[in-house]
Amino acid sequence: MRKILTALFILIAFTAFSQGSLSGTLKDRDKGDLLALATVSVYKAADTALVTYRLTDHKGHFSLNSLPLEVPLRLVATHAGYATLRKEFILSATSKTLDLATLEMTVLEEDMEEVVVIAERPPVIVRKDTIEFNASSFKTLPNAVVEDLLKKLPGVDVDRDGNIMVNGKRVNKILVDGKSFFGNDPKMASKNLQAESIEKVQVTDDIDELNANGDDNRNNVGKVINLTFKKGYKKGLFGKAYAGGGTNSRYEAGLIANMFRDTLQLSVLGYGNNLNKPGFNYTDLMQTGGMSRTTSITGNRSVSINNNNIGGSRIEINGITFGGMSEYGGISASRGAGFNLNHTPSKKQSFYLQYYFGHVDSDIQRSTNTQINYGDTLQQRNSIAATNIVSNSHIANAGLQLKPDSVTTFTGVLNFTSGRQNNLMNSLENTIDNFSGKLNDGTLNNNKINKNNYYRQSMEFTRLSKSKKGRRFTISQFAQYDTKNNNYTTLAELHYYFPTAYDSLMHQLRLEKIPQTNAGAFVNYSEPVNKYLTLRFNSRYEYEKLKNSIESFALANGGKTPDPALTSDFDRTSNNGSFSGGIEIKLKEWRITPGVRAQIQNFTTKYSYTLVPLKQKQANILPQLSITYKNLNFNYNRNVILPSYKHLIAVRDNTNPYTIVLGNTTLTPAVKDNIDINFNNYDTKRSLNVWAWASASRTNNDVIQNITMDNKGVQTILPVNADGSNAYATNFGINKQNKTKTSFTWSWNIGAYIAYNSNNFLYNDVLSRQKTLNLNSWGSLNLNWNDKLEWNYNGGFYQYQTKNTNPYFKTFTAPGYNLGTELISRHIKHVIFETQLNYDYRKQIQDPALRDFILWKAAVNFTFLKQERGVLKLAVFDLLNQVRSLSVSSNRNTVVYNNTNVLGRYFMATFTYNLLSSGQKKKVGGQWNLW
Repeated sequence: MRKILTALFILIAFTAFSQGSLSGTLKDRDKGDLLALATVSVYKAADTALVTYRLTDHKGHFSLNSLPLEVPLRLVATHAGYATLRKEFILSATSKTLDLATLEMTVLEEDMEEVVVIAERPPVIVRKDTIEFNASSFKTLPNAVVEDLLKKLPGVDVDRDGNIMVNGKRVNKILVDGKSFFGNDPKMASKNLQAESIEKVQVTDDIDELNANGDDNRNNVGKVINLTFKKGYKKGLFGKAYAGGGTNSRYEAGLIANMFRDTLQLSVLGYGNNLNKPGFNYTDLMQTGGMSRTTSITGNRSVSINNNNIGGSRIEINGITFGGMSEYGGISASRGAGFNLNHTPSKKQSFYLQYYFGHVDSDIQRSTNTQINYGDTLQQRNSIAATNIVSNSHIANAGLQLKPDSVTTFTGVLNFTSGRQNNLMNSLENTIDNFSGKLNDGTLNNNKINKNNYYRQSMEFTRLSKSKKGRRFTISQFAQYDTKNNNYTTLAELHYYFPTAYDSLMHQLRLEKIPQTNAGAFVNYSEPVNKYLTLRFNSRYEYEKLKNSIESFALANGGKTPDPALTSDFDRTSNNGSFSGGIEIKLKEWRITPGVRAQIQNFTTKYSYTLVPLKQKQANILPQLSITYKNLNFNYNRNVILPSYKHLIAVRDNTNPYTIVLGNTTLTPAVKDNIDINFNNYDTKRSLNVWAWASASRTNNDVIQNITMDNKGVQTILPVNADGSNAYATNFGINKQNKTKTSFTWSWNIGAYIAYNSNNFLYNDVLSRQKTLNLNSWGSLNLNWNDKLEWNYNGGFYQYQTKNTNPYFKTFTAPGYNLGTELISRHIKHVIFETQLNYDYRKQIQDPALRDFILWKAAVNFTFLKQERGVLKLAVFDLLNQVRSLSVSSNRNTVVYNNTNVLGRYFMATFTYNLLSSGQKKKVGGQWNLW
């Protein structure tokens, strides 16, 4: 191995010494201005094959290295609005460096259109706020997809999950010839469209997000990628179908088909598997479902995403599951189907319609050890549970966008989401005290049936001024109705041994209905006074109507008896109005916007056990401040937050007899101060991106927990108000790329995330303060030799720590680290080898023999049939059969250890057939997510 590395080093060193370099400066011939962001490309003069390229820096300078010697070369310089400059040269062993000094470019006349040699089209063109890549300049394999093309573009980064960043900014959506593709979800386009079909890749700022923010600050908006098809692909049908089977009854199957007909685009897909994989991703569901637009004062949107290191992932939105592994782990079988229809009759009109269906059936076998510490006392609650969760989900969405002229935009969205989940759990329970011995044992059976229907409508109208730049008027509104019905059936047969022995039998039905209506209207207006000052105004009104009805019944002998003590009605009506004003001050590269927001909240609460409703009014003057300097942003604001309705329900929740949850009708709103700072800088010349953000908040009158533990091992939790909840977080990273040489590309990144939280809680009437520290660091290195060999390496270290001021509570520390590597080889024609190796170590696991494991995945792909449309993949998951699903969590004085069943080792054979326009082929190898 040492000899191989030595030989490789000598080869690289020899290659470096046998290459030349070229430098110079571009300027305007007439005015003498230095030309920044011009594209300087070097081609082989004989066949116009691209060797390398660079963009000029802010002084118009360029420098190109790694140029071949004794080969006729051609320099081609291009800049928007200027005639193309060409110059041929040869570098030799005696003259490896060539300094061209200053090159002058001529401005094109307005009525002139330059004839561009197709083979010499520059790889990159910068036109005002648009970066345009010539797809043909970035060579990919004949079977590559758009994601593979994007990975080769300078400034573009695609992570392991397929998330896309351009110059350090997130990509919000990918358009296809200016039209949305499956709800504008970037991954749907990047993973399913063929790279060969793309002529241009255009990158711009997300103007829709800029208009929605209303502050003209482009540092705070993401990017939009527009893919331009080649002419032969603008009418056609393409897609893929796959099916596979394996050991342990594992299977997967799926289909996606896309049809383009002038102004009509239709995409359909379906899938099924029992491999713990969802059929759709989070971005797709949030954007196509309109859920990302939820802005209600209650903050009622609930999102749960989980991607773990044992080969599973899941998505849950508003309590509705859309496939993949369950919230509690285990093994899940998923299936689903959907379609996306886009119709764009003209540039001024676009319409879309989407529908998804998802079904998940999860089998979960879990053992749990919960340790509750208090000084020298330790209580251990042990549970062995078998759970089956069946979920069905639907989401439908329709919308339109109208642009009657260049300054007016109108959008409208309708969406409906529906879900039903049946959760059946049977468990054996016991609690042991290190002094008193066994406190209790028995069986606990729960059946939870949750039904959720969600309706939403929204509209937005934006008007810019034709006569005055910066003047903007936006009005928007939304209305939504949400119904939740939760049925809980609990059968608990428990035996208590301390302080006196007795048996307890609880057979209970708890019915909960939660209808909720929200509506709101918002107005934003910006008026520039002069080039230094801009006035900004914002007005909003929001309405909420929320009900919570609970009925409890004792079940016995086939009948049910109402339990008035566990029955209640809760009704809250809220009206929230606010007006804010600010003045934006522009001084060179500074932008300062102080402001103030006046907020009035009126809410009326009705309880079933009181005759007179509780009426409350909250009036606040809330400061806000925004400062921008170059790529650095600072924001401060203050908010008043209403207590969650769940904390206000007066009757106790005893569906878990070991944890009784109470409500508190005397809770009052919290006041939260927020500060956040972010920085993002991309050095075009060095292809180096440095980014960082930090946030700090303090909440007074926050809702904390008052916990009481009795001598039988039963906890009772009551929410109360308290001051002094603090949260601090920072996240930073550095990314470096080298993609200007097409035969070999590399990139690396490092980063870290640190969060610190401090808040109060009460335990057996003793006030304590908990401090938690969460540290996560990572790094990766990616190498690609002409798409023949790819090597990717990543690693990370993490640590979670909990401390309490109460001396009876122990400090909990959970360190760990993970390492991963991926190797893909395409040296043999029609054969692709790939392997992934991940090592995970968790020191907090009690048994040293179970603290680490290796997950090894490997596959070989064979391509065949005409134009390699067929792919046979032979794969193995968890080759060493070591994967374990062990987790540890800590909060206050409680540590919970979980051990859950996993997929285990299996072998799989999957056949994929690609239906492609114009005989193109699809890439295989790497990226295990078929979608």
